[in-house]
Amino acid sequence: MAKDYFLGDPIVDKVMKVVMALASETYVTRDRLALIEKKLNEKGVVYSEDLDSYQPTDEEQAAIDQRRDEFVSSILKPIIED
Repeated sequence: MAKDYFLGDPIVDKVMKVVMALASETYVTRDRLALIEKKLNEKGVVYSEDLDSYQPTDEEQAAIDQRRDEFVSSILKPIIED
């Protein structure tokens, strides 16, 4: 029985999984770095507790969500464009 693959080839699908895993890690790193920069600008020092317990405001969360969506779009653009 033949398997259906998202991108038509099992190897390409596996490469895509790797790319998406790396993209996910990159996004988390970018998001964490943005928070570190924010806290450094505010206090001049950053403690891990500050980062771990941080809760963004609704406005900040909207900006975070927008940056995330733009990042995902940039990663997927080569796949979805004709």
